[in-house]
Amino acid sequence: MWLLVLNQSAGKGDGLSRLAKFEAICQANNINFQRVSEADVVETEDRIKTALRESSISVVVAFGGDGLVSICLQAIATRQIGLMVVPAGTGNDFARGIGVFGKSEQEIFDLITKSQARQIDAAIARYSSGEKWYLQIMSTGLDAQVNALANQIKWARGRGRYTIAMLIILAKFKPIEYEIIFNDEKRIVSAMLALVANGVTYGGGMKISPNSSYEDGILDLIYIEPVSRVTLLSIFPKVFSGSHINHPKVKILKSNQFTLKAKTRAYADGELIGDLPIDVQVIPRAISTWICP
Repeated sequence: MWLLVLNQSAGKGDGLSRLAKFEAICQANNINFQRVSEADVVETEDRIKTALRESSISVVVAFGGDGLVSICLQAIATRQIGLMVVPAGTGNDFARGIGVFGKSEQEIFDLITKSQARQIDAAIARYSSGEKWYLQIMSTGLDAQVNALANQIKWARGRGRYTIAMLIILAKFKPIEYEIIFNDEKRIVSAMLALVANGVTYGGGMKISPNSSYEDGILDLIYIEPVSRVTLLSIFPKVFSGSHINHPKVKILKSNQFTLKAKTRAYADGELIGDLPIDVQVIPRAISTWICP
């Protein structure tokens, strides 16, 4: 049994259209499925949990963006259930990561039914009020503030939202002091932002951590030392190609676990998770998915 989960507001209706096409393909191929289609996040979470409890679900397919993928991830992490996305959201970074961004419903269906699923890493962020799984990026500092504002900008989509939000936030932003603990080492750094990457992209395809991999059991912590607004604006466009990591003010640390302490908030895969301190750990092979060759 497959579980098809829709974000009703995704892509201004694109999610519903893509779901209808995918359901027709499932019916033509005798694939049994259930649909979860709720406007409310809590209702969606409850319906997913109920379906997993009452039915033998082998695959969960999210029709939306990274926010909906995150909802599904919380329910199935470390379980033997496949996760797929039919991208219909704003950022669609997990879809980019597994190579299905721009693919048709038929191509995605064929990927699930005709290729072998692969086990990939996920990260889990633990903080004072709970924990949250994520697949792409956990951002803090300037990044988190930009993310928060970008979520409020409804008239632009994809990268445009983040570029606009960056220009607005940067006008008033001041560096933050971080305590970073990893590999039995502690560093105190002043930084514009600090993020912990499991995947390569965020913000609609920005290659913030171009050397990250879903399959290496390692997280990449990237922070940018204090720079002028002019310098940061000169670095920012390079994020789209990943060449920003060559700038001397961009620092990269690698570990399977990090603890971050600072007076700032964190977002994971575009969703608010809470205030620091936060402990982040990679869980190897936590999710089963299909990666387009």
